[in-house]
Amino acid sequence: MIRRFKERRFLMIQYLNEDEVYRVGMCMEEAGLEFYTKMAERSENATTKRVFRRLARDEKEHLKTFEQLELQTAGSMGSRPAQEDKEVSEYVCSIVDAGIFRNIDRMQALRRGAFNPEKALDLALQVEKDAVLYYTEAHASTKRRRTREALARLIDEEKSHVVEITRRLESLRKRRTKKKQGAP
Repeated sequence: MIRRFKERRFLMIQYLNEDEVYRVGMCMEEAGLEFYTKMAERSENATTKRVFRRLARDEKEHLKTFEQLELQTAGSMGSRPAQEDKEVSEYVCSIVDAGIFRNIDRMQALRRGAFNPEKALDLALQVEKDAVLYYTEAHASTKRRRTREALARLIDEEKSHVVEITRRLESLRKRRTKKKQGAP
């Protein structure tokens, strides 16, 4: 069942060229950067704030990685006019909107509403898991060595985000449980 879900969810990736894979990655990383930055600003707990800041910093680095890969690809393909480039980016990001980006709307709503660190971290966890799946599929479908190496590194980093977020969530939930039980 997991395999069938994964196949259906990222079926579109096999139709993307490397430039489009980079653009989807940039869309994901930009959304994550914006979300994590806002959540860090809104967090009152120092540890939670630190987690969101680290995630934002990493997303910024991931974005740079995709921008560099795209520049290398563009150099061999020729560059497009700025307006056409923007239109291509919007189109590519909309292709996968129903799958990978379904959480972006939830991210935007969460940024506007009352801050709930557990909800924010739960959503961050889902977004990071989606990123791992997307980058894993992109890695499997790309042929360029440099792209495969970059994607392998991103997969490892996104997995470390999953672990970090999970640990923080567990800590917050334990603290909430202790408070409900009246423990100091």
